[in-house]
Amino acid sequence: MECPRCGAHNETDVGSCLSCGVAMSDTSLPTIAQKPAASGPAAGKVGSPRLAQGAPPKQCPNCMTLNAATFKFCARCGTPLGATAAPGAKPGAPAASKPPPAPARAPAASKSPPPPPSKPATSARPVPPPPPKPVTGQARPASPPKPAAPVRPRARVSAIARDGSRSADFVLIKDETRVGRDVEVNEVRLDKDPFIAPLHAVFRFEGPQLVVQDSGTPNGVFLWLKERTLESGDELRIGRQRLRVEWMPDEPEQLADQPVWGSPNPGYVARVVQLLEGGGEGDVYPLKAGNNLVGRGAGDVSFPHDGYVSSKHATITVGEGSLAVKDLGSANGTFVRVNGQAAVTAGDLLLVGEQILRIDPA
Repeated sequence: MECPRCGAHNETDVGSCLSCGVAMSDTSLPTIAQKPAASGPAAGKVGSPRLAQGAPPKQCPNCMTLNAATFKFCARCGTPLGATAAPGAKPGAPAASKPPPAPARAPAASKSPPPPPSKPATSARPVPPPPPKPVTGQARPASPPKPAAPVRPRARVSAIARDGSRSADFVLIKDETRVGRDVEVNEVRLDKDPFIAPLHAVFRFEGPQLVVQDSGTPNGVFLWLKERTLESGDELRIGRQRLRVEWMPDEPEQLADQPVWGSPNPGYVARVVQLLEGGGEGDVYPLKAGNNLVGRGAGDVSFPHDGYVSSKHATITVGEGSLAVKDLGSANGTFVRVNGQAAVTAGDLLLVGEQILRIDPA
């Protein structure tokens, strides 16, 4: 490889000319072909230096590379051999060149306030396109179904045990709720009482009013009372007794020539008939006009062997063509049979078979 400046022949793997130290890649210098031809005896000399036989190698002070004794410049970095390395220079790093002088600063332009922003040109508001006309015969999309409102209880029915505690609780939600042994589990199901029919009664809401309807069972539905007017043939539940209150039957016709003999009539106008289990009739208690006491002790209608009857339980009043019953604050109450249906409110007690049911608010 020939040096572009001096024309000396160099090895192909050197980075700088071994004779003049110029970089072999510098193309800005005129080549040997552009220089005037040398005259005289030096024209026939070959430009490549020869290595001296037996001479010690020269070490570059810059990159520490060993060079031949005849090299004037380092074959690696071009540093003149025999010169000292620059202080702080790292081996193998080329000498730092001076930075070019900084360009002269232009005189600062005089500051002037920026021009006020120009107002944007107002344009007319775009008119929205008209809504598309519905296609004739096209079905409208179905609206999603509304979530069902939570079901709220309308009333409660509590079963009361003999000690007064609540043994069961039933919630009335539907317009009609049945009572019996064989009704659904979400109704008033009383399947442990043999005196309750498979379908014994029905609770029904007539608007906001709750009514109970007897299904015509032999044992009926009885409503707790404090005082009430009775009709002839009405039934009462007092303690363990089931009683029917009625007027005295008409006297049989008597023959004019032979009157019927019997005990003198002290003025009885009504009577209480004891109804036995199985449907038979038991004792009959005549009632005189006025108040007639019913109890376990002395009285007009007495049941001394019934522990559920209070000593002074109730009175049955016989008036001029009227019958009435009044509870005297007994421990177990007085109940009258529901004929057909009856309205009930919160706090009322019902006697169904041997079960006491209490109406509670929702």
